[in-house]
Amino acid sequence: MAYTYNNSSTAYNLDLFAPAPRVKSEPKPEQRPQPRLVKPQVKTQEEIRAEAVAIRAKMVKFIAVLTVGILLLGTNIALHIRNNELNNAIVVLDTELSEKKSEYTRLEAALSAKFSPANAKAYAESKGMVKRERYQIVYFDIDEGNQIISAK
Repeated sequence: MAYTYNNSSTAYNLDLFAPAPRVKSEPKPEQRPQPRLVKPQVKTQEEIRAEAVAIRAKMVKFIAVLTVGILLLGTNIALHIRNNELNNAIVVLDTELSEKKSEYTRLEAALSAKFSPANAKAYAESKGMVKRERYQIVYFDIDEGNQIISAK
């Protein structure tokens, strides 16, 4: 199909973009490749031994890698268990620390209460002590100058 556009002076041939028609062709019987029989190769004893050694080497490598993997997994599990134990110990010690801090605060408050000025006054009064009055204070005035008398 040819499309023409009247809008411009250029004509486009869009047949180049049309899908190509399909042609069904069946392959001719003489073009098909015929299967041929291949004789199996006979292996020598050296080749058989070399294959056996290669298989053993692969098995040893596989077992070594598997062993290392199992050891790494076991180590990882053991480290996770140890980490959990240490975290539990930290929680226990943290709880004990908070208990000790609260006990320290309680004892410090009790000590402060025992030595407070009000308690000291009450204790002194219970022992018969009284606060001095102004008339009980005696001042000494020495007008002899600044002399130091020392005993020899």
